[in-house]
Amino acid sequence: MGDVPDDDPFARVLAIQADFVDKLTELEATLDEMIATREAREENGIILDESVRFFEEELLPQLRAEDEVILPRLEAAIGRFGTLVNVVAYEHDEIRRGVEKFKAAREILAAQPSWEAIQETNRHGIFLVQFLWDHFRKERVSLYPTARERLPASALQAIRERFAH
Repeated sequence: MGDVPDDDPFARVLAIQADFVDKLTELEATLDEMIATREAREENGIILDESVRFFEEELLPQLRAEDEVILPRLEAAIGRFGTLVNVVAYEHDEIRRGVEKFKAAREILAAQPSWEAIQETNRHGIFLVQFLWDHFRKERVSLYPTARERLPASALQAIRERFAH
């Protein structure tokens, strides 16, 4: 992972996020194509469905794990309100809402393809892509360095162990 040592407690989380960025890039390209052509082809639908699966089976469980393992430990060390802990917790909730909106838009597009449905799917998909890119950056450059600096070794080990699988 470049400059992140393998024994870093966040090495696995950062690797997972890098994989997520690849999936988000593929979603963004599909949305751009649908907007450019003003149609939702079968291939686009496959990518949209894969994106829904990714959000439900990979992204949301990752957020839940962060909520359960990283945020409580960091909150105990630095507090919640007025800190990154509160910001990240809020953003996790916003991402969950965004996923639900994207899923609903995808269902409408699948049932009744139209230019309006393409635009709505694009709106929610692009929101998620951009929001997640920024969220991952915030965790990478602020949250994880703060955790490395402020958490005791036992808490960092618990994080390392939780994300090792």
